[in-house]
Amino acid sequence: MKRTFPYPAMPQGVDERIIAPSAAFKREVAKVAAAIAFFAVVYVALMAAALALAVLCGLGGYFLVVLKPAFFTFMLGLGLAGLGLMVIFFLLKFMFKRSKTDRSDMVEIQEEEQPELFAFIRNITQETQTPFPKKIYLSAEVNAAVFYDSSFWSMFLPVKKNLVIGLGLVNSVNVTEFKAILAHEFGHFSQRSMKLGSYVYNVNRAIYNMLYDNQGYGKALEKWADISGYFALFAGLTAKIVQAIQWVLKKAYVVVNKPYMCLSRQMEFHADSVAAYVTGSEPLITSLRRIEAADACYSRLFNHYNAWLSENLKADNMYPQHRALMHLFSEDFHIPMAHGLLQVNAQTLSMFNQSRLMMKDQWASHPSTDDRAAHLLSLNIPAEVLHDSPWVLFRKVEQVQQLMTQKVYEKAEFAQAPQALSLPAFSQKLASEMQERSFDKAYKGFYDNRNIKTFDVETVAATAELLPAITFDDLFTDANCKLPQKISSLEADLETVQQIVQGAIDIKSFDFDGRKYSAKDAVAVQQILENEIKEAQEQLDLLDQKAFGFFYQKAHEQDRTAALVAAYQSVFTATKEAEEDTQLFTALWDTLHFIFNNEMTLEGAKTVCQELEGRETPVKKRLQHLLQDELYTRCITPHQLPKLEKLASQTRVYVTEYGFDSVSLDELAEGSHLFVQMSWEKVFHLKKETLALQMAVVQQQQEENLTMEEV
Repeated sequence: MKRTFPYPAMPQGVDERIIAPSAAFKREVAKVAAAIAFFAVVYVALMAAALALAVLCGLGGYFLVVLKPAFFTFMLGLGLAGLGLMVIFFLLKFMFKRSKTDRSDMVEIQEEEQPELFAFIRNITQETQTPFPKKIYLSAEVNAAVFYDSSFWSMFLPVKKNLVIGLGLVNSVNVTEFKAILAHEFGHFSQRSMKLGSYVYNVNRAIYNMLYDNQGYGKALEKWADISGYFALFAGLTAKIVQAIQWVLKKAYVVVNKPYMCLSRQMEFHADSVAAYVTGSEPLITSLRRIEAADACYSRLFNHYNAWLSENLKADNMYPQHRALMHLFSEDFHIPMAHGLLQVNAQTLSMFNQSRLMMKDQWASHPSTDDRAAHLLSLNIPAEVLHDSPWVLFRKVEQVQQLMTQKVYEKAEFAQAPQALSLPAFSQKLASEMQERSFDKAYKGFYDNRNIKTFDVETVAATAELLPAITFDDLFTDANCKLPQKISSLEADLETVQQIVQGAIDIKSFDFDGRKYSAKDAVAVQQILENEIKEAQEQLDLLDQKAFGFFYQKAHEQDRTAALVAAYQSVFTATKEAEEDTQLFTALWDTLHFIFNNEMTLEGAKTVCQELEGRETPVKKRLQHLLQDELYTRCITPHQLPKLEKLASQTRVYVTEYGFDSVSLDELAEGSHLFVQMSWEKVFHLKKETLALQMAVVQQQQEENLTMEEV
């Protein structure tokens, strides 16, 4: 029996020319075509040189054997001929490279299973005049994409595309927005205008594979060299020649890739136009905004799931839990919800991005969301918005959701049979952890995600009575509470500007506070930001001291000053110790990082492991002391304790006659991370207790004042 399903009507009377390639699109196509022609000339020249080298090597090998027949001349002749052939093979191998998309995290669905969803998609393909997907897959993410397995020959042969629909996306938008997103994906492969863009994509992919995907070729050279010492000589020469060719190719690749990135951005605008043509301007804009928030909630959800693996807990159905997190997101950031969805706009998202820097990333393949929204609004196409959830297009919704949840946990490792968390159990555990991991909301985030800079508690306490009378609300104003966030934003901007100064970011100009600067003027902006950070940090430090003075005054009236002073001193002591522990960890990790990222001889391995043991010893001594500290051990879970005890007590051998012991190195890496993590966890708990004491002091005074008023 066929079921009906909601389908947003296509806007009527829209000028079809909006989905024709724009003038900007055509300009970028011309630039890319010229760049590809340049690369083709370079490639043909390299191939001609390689063929000439192969002929010379072949002739050289032949005459070497003819002039002096012997085993060693025969081997040298073969090696010489092999050198020429291996260089040619390097330049041709990309033609046989096939790129296959990993489908391990996807579930293929058939039309008989989900007829309404297939009918919905068929309607979109008809409106966008694109072929129906070859296969349709479901994944877990907040995303949708069209993909296909490509090779060099797919530039010339027709290739049917596959569609993957993320159920996190289905969970986050309405059915009109869902249609707009799928129409955008199909718009990338519109038969009317995107053939050249698709062709350029495949050429670019082939070039990339030739330049950077050379593991198989490297192994072939190694095997050739292992056959004989004669061949090893020529394998080494081949590698040097290939490196020279790669240097040329990389320069040419930059020439092709920069204009291709510009074309990619125009392709996104074109696909947006296709989506607006069949759904209107507004739905894709609202979906782009909503997806950003939904994806942040999805990432947070998986942070919880990963943390709970050690407790043998797993989700029974992740999608209602994803919805629950979106509701919490709404409450935390005062973002309204309607029809069960977050009502997100540009102003909403701006609160998470306080950067004053604006720059065009010439290597970005997508325009910014703001640029895409401006383009869509300029089309001014009316939309019919249906607020139904896309889940109405699915049959056996709960079964589909649970199947994907099981797929997510396929590779998860549990110590024993996991317990499935229902939605009520998830919400209860989440609320408990949020309570444990957060400070009182009355502080408005003033103390979140930062350390209180150490000050002389006794000196500030001695002058506290001289401070002017203020209230809690006077101290924790919105402006004051946003100061730490302002400093974080300034520091992020400073880091970006420093990268521009150092040449790590390749741009010609950027905007700062609405004014355009050239890259060479970035030093001036760096100085501005450094001065602002210094000023803001001094202001924050004074506020911290002023806050302590305020609470000290209240505590004095209740005979609780000693407890408050001791609490602050404990936080400062623990912070200093955690910073020292971090230095020990960093020194150890520098050596571990070197081991994990470099190949070395056995003698070299032994030498670096002596250095590693020297840096491990102070960590072990410090950890042995910390494991006697009740404040430290109460931060450790039963799952973490054995790992820290093992690090503190056992002596490992990190290198043997066979090379590095990867198990021991991995245990050291994990244990050392836990060591420093728990040091900062101790700081957090002491800070939380201190802030709770401050609130208790204020609340007690409020209760006393209320009692006096009643009397």
